[in-house]
Amino acid sequence: MIISNSILKGMNCPRCKSVLKLEQIVEDNWLCQYCGQSYPIINGIPILLNESESIFSFKDFVNQRNLFFDLSRKGKVMSLISRITPNMGGNNLGRKNTLFLEDLLLRRDLSYKPRVLIVGGSIVGDGMNDFVNSEKIEIVESDVSFGPRTKVIFDSHTIPYENESFDCVIVQAVLEHVISPTKCVSEIYRVLKPDGLVYAETPFMQQVHGGPYDFTRFSKSGHRKLFEYFDEIKSGATAGSATSFAWSYQYLLLALFGYTEKMRAAIKFFARITGFWIKYLDSLTSINPRDTDGASGFYFIGLKRNQALPDRQIIDYYLRR
Repeated sequence: MIISNSILKGMNCPRCKSVLKLEQIVEDNWLCQYCGQSYPIINGIPILLNESESIFSFKDFVNQRNLFFDLSRKGKVMSLISRITPNMGGNNLGRKNTLFLEDLLLRRDLSYKPRVLIVGGSIVGDGMNDFVNSEKIEIVESDVSFGPRTKVIFDSHTIPYENESFDCVIVQAVLEHVISPTKCVSEIYRVLKPDGLVYAETPFMQQVHGGPYDFTRFSKSGHRKLFEYFDEIKSGATAGSATSFAWSYQYLLLALFGYTEKMRAAIKFFARITGFWIKYLDSLTSINPRDTDGASGFYFIGLKRNQALPDRQIIDYYLRR
C-alpha cells in the first residue's frame, strides 16, 4: 500500500497523538502501537478519526455511506443541471486570492517547498486550479469524504498532524459544516508553523446547502473574531448582496413549490435560467461600503500570531470601510 511521504510526514494518531509510522500498517489497517486504535485504509486513503470527538464514524467510510460531502454520489439529474445551467452565485475572488497566497509563500526564503494543508479538498475549490497544480508547493488534500483528490480523511476538530507541521492551511467553504468552528480554527492554528498562513472562505448570507451537515454562518466581524489569533493580511467579501439575493430567489421558489426531488430539480433549473444574471449586480452594490452587511460570504488571509486580537479592535474592524 502506497502512501506518499507528503501525506505521511508529521502524521499522528488522532486519539493519543503518538506518531504513526508506515511500518504500523497491517493489511488495510493502520494500528497505533501506543493506544491500540486501528484506522482503516480504503483504496489507499487512511481514515484517521477520533470517533469520540466526531459526528462521523469509521462505518460511514467502510460502508461507503452516502454523506452530503461525497460529491461523487450527486444525482445524475442535479449533476446535469449544474453542468448545463449558469451558476446562481460563485466566488469572485478565489483565483486572485490563492495566487496572492502562493506569492506570499514563495517569497519566503525556504530550503524546501512550502507545505500546504487543504481542509475540505476532495475536489478543487473555486478558483484554486492554478494553486493545486503548482509544482512549487507541496499539498496535502484532506476531507471527510471520498473524492477525486482526497488523500487523507479526518475530522478537522482533531487534525492528525503534529504541531507546526504546515506553512499554510486552506479552509474553503468548510467552517459552516463543522460542529465547532472555533475548535477547528484552534487545530489549524496548532498545526501551523510560527509564521504560518491561513486562507479561509466562509458563507454569511447563504441558505442551508449541506442538509444536516450545515451549522453556522459568520458576519464580517464574526469571521474576524474566529481568526483572532491571526494578523490580517487581506480580507473582504467573496461575493456581495446581489449574489445573496440570487440565492434567496432560488430558495424562495424551492420553498413554494419544491415538494419532491423532481420538482426541486425543475425549480433549480428554472431559477438558474431566469435569475443567474442577478449576481452580476455585485459590481454595483460593492461600491456601497454597507454591502458587507448583506454579503454572500467572506474570505480572510492571516498570519499566525501569539496573542489574540483585542475585542475592541474587532469593533474597529467592522467600522473600517
